[in-house]
Amino acid sequence: MRKTLVAPLTIAFGLLSLVGISVFTLAGLYAPKFGDCVRLPNGTEIGYEAYIDFSRPYFKPVTVLREPDGRVIGQEVFPIHVTEKAAYGSAWIEYENTSADFHFIWTQETGVVREIENPDLYHRLSQDLGETYFGASKDMNVNTLWIFNQLK
Repeated sequence: MRKTLVAPLTIAFGLLSLVGISVFTLAGLYAPKFGDCVRLPNGTEIGYEAYIDFSRPYFKPVTVLREPDGRVIGQEVFPIHVTEKAAYGSAWIEYENTSADFHFIWTQETGVVREIENPDLYHRLSQDLGETYFGASKDMNVNTLWIFNQLK
């Protein structure tokens, strides 16, 4: 009776060990690459949402724009523009959506201002966004991953 219990326990322990080693290996390989973060001159940050995202191809996490306190502004921001005063663009709350959920401007004084929620303040802020563009020129339409790679 004892021999019949030992074999299944040995197999279960072996499988758990194999899965554990695989997860730690993945985390070890991905953590240095996807643990990076770039603080922008206006106070926001661009970085990966997580170290590993099992719902995405190759487990690559999404690059996101964050407020200084760590809150994510959007899963994807395209186009994104970054100046010394503001970060602005069109944001998707869910990465898989077909169109942008909202247009925003972020400044240290106001935080995130969505065009649809506060059009007057949005329009006022859009008049003075700053002179110096970081990562891409004013004429270029790029996403958060592109800016992140340029500034990293």
